[in-house]
Amino acid sequence: MAFENNWRRQQELRLRPVADKYYSDLFGKEITVNRFEKEDDFILDKEFAMDVKITFSNGLILTGQEKFLSAKYSSFQSVTVEYMQDPKINEPGDWFKLGVQFYFVGYANQTETGFYPWVMLDWTATVLATNNGELEWISNKNKDGHAKASFVYIPMQNIPEYCVIGGSFNG
Repeated sequence: MAFENNWRRQQELRLRPVADKYYSDLFGKEITVNRFEKEDDFILDKEFAMDVKITFSNGLILTGQEKFLSAKYSSFQSVTVEYMQDPKINEPGDWFKLGVQFYFVGYANQTETGFYPWVMLDWTATVLATNNGELEWISNKNKDGHAKASFVYIPMQNIPEYCVIGGSFNG
């Protein structure tokens, strides 16, 4: 229950309809958006870091992870991925699990009616570019005292266009 009342969780829930509009703008109004929250789907989040499934009218799907960040951090204009869930005990984070087709990162505007900046990455292209040394992720750790996870990040403007499905800038 504490998780459901967490401010980050509440922000995520408020911003879902905003993200859904971005998805329909990208892929068309005929899509269906479902999120993995039910107990049966827990394995998808825990093992593969999947948050969302977009289904097209022909039945094809895309799976993704979503990150909705606060407006106060929008000046960072970066994509972040949790690296270690708990660095003290060497517990791997999403970096080691992401089995998704896209990764959506958006910084909420002040009124939480849109995202700026935002990007939807083709995660397969991003993984391959990273593996080939074409993307340089930077290591960091949370400094606000609320989270123990470490993360890696890359400025959005450093992401090549072939890794971007859509965004508020040209890669």
